[in-house]
Amino acid sequence: MAFRLLSDSCMAKIRINLANPQELCELPGIDTSARDAILRHRDAHGPIRDAAELTAIMGVSSLTPALLDHIDFAPADSTAPEAPGA
Repeated sequence: MAFRLLSDSCMAKIRINLANPQELCELPGIDTSARDAILRHRDAHGPIRDAAELTAIMGVSSLTPALLDHIDFAPADSTAPEAPGA
């Protein structure tokens, strides 16, 4: 099940809070260790709210403009019906 949104420029974005492990690895700069860190964080703390939180998870050097261009943080509300664990 792919959770992708199209931005105004028609570039597909992956919803980082709903993406499965395979979808996360499709993102530029996301390797298996970053994928696992994202999944652990989502399981322990709920949705990732923004780029600052993702930087804390992955490290400042891992968060590139190319990665930010390909992700969407929605839903960032842990009570959203489509949020993991809801």
